[in-house]
Amino acid sequence: MAVTAKGKRTAATPRRRKAGKTPRRAAADLDLRRMPMQARGQATFERVLEATAALLDEVGGERLTTNLIAQAAGINVATLYQYFPNKQAVLLTLFKRQSEARRELGERQLVGSSGSADWRRIISNAVESVACARTSTPGTVPLRQLMRSSPELLEHELQSSLHIADTLATELQASGIKRDRAVLVARCAIEILASILDMWTIETGGRDNRIVDEAKTAVLGYLGPYFEKSEARAAGKRKRRR
Repeated sequence: MAVTAKGKRTAATPRRRKAGKTPRRAAADLDLRRMPMQARGQATFERVLEATAALLDEVGGERLTTNLIAQAAGINVATLYQYFPNKQAVLLTLFKRQSEARRELGERQLVGSSGSADWRRIISNAVESVACARTSTPGTVPLRQLMRSSPELLEHELQSSLHIADTLATELQASGIKRDRAVLVARCAIEILASILDMWTIETGGRDNRIVDEAKTAVLGYLGPYFEKSEARAAGKRKRRR
């Protein structure tokens, strides 16, 4: 209660809290300020991303700053801010580029696995390709570590996983599995793979290839019953044609 000048007690008016950033505002803070349209600007944009990837391996995500990035890219920090509002926006852009490249690689490898007698090799090759892309791409390990504490990176990772899971679900559906079950199975398979490869890259720096072999075993073992039904069906059709 508060006392007025006339001595009357009135209900205390709560203080207004400073408005924090809304999710919409926070997301806007990560939007690129502009995309480069001319060749010179595009080259600068690429140098920023390349410098960021190299610095992540060198100093890690916590010590990375926009000043360090600009220096490594050979530009003034003001030039960096023409495209990126902050460090997190640079990291998000790099993370998107890397994860989308791996997703496209995995999707290309998975297409045609349904009904193929060689489905085990196809899926094993897809796992191998995605694993190799992780270790051969600069900055991947620190970015994966940062992802665990960044809602923005986690959200993009989720969307990327859903895309590749949809490709796998289409292959499973072609094997005769109902769509809703195919989507669930595909999502679980992709999460299994991502978790094991995260352990491989973050804990061993991608040096212990036995973990990649275990990732293949886990994914093949999980998908085996579904693809084997399709394989048996395809074999039966071939036999009937003879």
